[in-house]
Amino acid sequence: MWQRMLSVAIATTLLAPSVIEAQTLAPPAAPLAAPAEASAIPASDYVGATGPGVTPTTHAPNTQPTIDELMRRIAQNEAEIAALRGKRTTPAAYVNQPSTANNQLQDEPSFPAIYERLRNLENLLQAPIPGQSLLFSLTGFFQLDDGLFDQSAVNTATLGPVQNGIGFRRARLQSFGKLSEFTSYTMEFDFATVGRPSFMDLWVQQSNLPFFGNVRVGQFRMPVTMDSWTSVRHLEFLERSTPFQALDPFRRVGAMAWCNSEDERSLLAYSVYGTGLTFWNGSGTSYSTFGDNRSGTQLGNNGVSTSIRGTHLLYYDEPANGRYLLHVGGGYNYSQIGGFGQSGSEAQTYESRTIPEFFVGDPAAGGATAGGTPFVLDTGRILASNYHLWHTELAGNYGPAHFQTEVLLTQLNQLHGPPVYYGGTYLQGGYFLTGENAGYNKQVGVLDYNVKPFTEFFGLGRRKRMCGWGAWELTARWSYLDLSATNILAANQLGGTPGIPVSPNPGSLNESTVGLNWWWNQYTRVQFNWIRAMLDSNVTGSSTMDIYATRFQIEF
Repeated sequence: MWQRMLSVAIATTLLAPSVIEAQTLAPPAAPLAAPAEASAIPASDYVGATGPGVTPTTHAPNTQPTIDELMRRIAQNEAEIAALRGKRTTPAAYVNQPSTANNQLQDEPSFPAIYERLRNLENLLQAPIPGQSLLFSLTGFFQLDDGLFDQSAVNTATLGPVQNGIGFRRARLQSFGKLSEFTSYTMEFDFATVGRPSFMDLWVQQSNLPFFGNVRVGQFRMPVTMDSWTSVRHLEFLERSTPFQALDPFRRVGAMAWCNSEDERSLLAYSVYGTGLTFWNGSGTSYSTFGDNRSGTQLGNNGVSTSIRGTHLLYYDEPANGRYLLHVGGGYNYSQIGGFGQSGSEAQTYESRTIPEFFVGDPAAGGATAGGTPFVLDTGRILASNYHLWHTELAGNYGPAHFQTEVLLTQLNQLHGPPVYYGGTYLQGGYFLTGENAGYNKQVGVLDYNVKPFTEFFGLGRRKRMCGWGAWELTARWSYLDLSATNILAANQLGGTPGIPVSPNPGSLNESTVGLNWWWNQYTRVQFNWIRAMLDSNVTGSSTMDIYATRFQIEF
């Protein structure tokens, strides 16, 4: 009995000053939920799901710990609170020191004061600090690409001589955090695009709402396809598929609601956003209703769109954390086309086009940058009132092997003419030679191709040897895009760009890609893609282009 009394006296003497000081920060309210919301946000490249991130302190459940364990936990919490206040603390030195008290297992009734003070400290660490958000972090990444092009004679005549090149595909900085327990935000800019910097994702989100779940307002990727919601940091190939490039509206300004089922095996997301218009500056399209919205502004009379996407895991191996799974999904998009009148630069028009699945330059700059990789297919500007887009998706993991496929179909309703149909599909897969597996993000319903190698790649010094393989993956993809419709009324087909590449240049495109991905560690990778683009142009006929491309990428 005297041993317990001595233990209480020692603990009270050590804790009293620190506890009193800590309680001035915030009242010992009920514990707040740990800020794990960040990894559940389908923001630009999964805000909080990549990079080192901020990890809240967690503790093992109370299972009658020893006095040593209780004292270590208390001292650790005191040290963390002191660090947050910018002060040094002496209890931290005790964290790894044994106590002189009786080390037998102790339950809560034996030491109610210690347990109460321990709970207060742990609650304080999870409570907001006055004047600061619950969670704040700065993250970023860059991708350095190098490409060599080999064209057939017909392809050169169709597209012009495509220049080899090296350049930064993306160089982004992103701030994200929580303004309150249920209010989060992100601000992301890209420094490798025209305009430097350019708007990417900027939004605020309110979570834990009745009926809606989560509501987001701002600029973000619309819930249309699986390809578009896959993190740009963690693409399995250097670029997303050609059907995505040509048919997915991608990043727009609007509002979205999304929620997951209680078991996180199902997802439903839907949005309303401004369609924007396709603007013609006299020499090319300088603003389009597809692709990244780099300005953060959308113009266009009566242009309103809505999208919905749903997914479900038919099978998910919980013990293996998704090493084996089967995913299905689909979605629908309806867009009223923005614009004014039926002639001129701001006419109500639709234009679909695609680059090959690699490029050097910036296609948002009214085409590609001078001498950059051109668009290989282009419908030209078509007078139209609206369009419908349907898509289905299927994906799966089977140990180190995985696959992903989607089918997209667009019905374009041209003015005073019959409907026009465009469509595409892709099938991609990979196999990890070193045994790892692709991840899966339940919150956004996509495969996550970010891998933590079983053994990282490193060396032992100049006079020693290399160690660790890192992670190695073989990949392959086939994609098909059909923009060859010929039932467009002449009165609806507005002018094109003179010279090469020919515009409009309708047709179809088959592309095959084989690749090799090498992760040095979870945040550094090297990728190689050999892409063969087989173009069948309505204007010039069949041609081929081979692309040999590499990428070096880091993220933090």
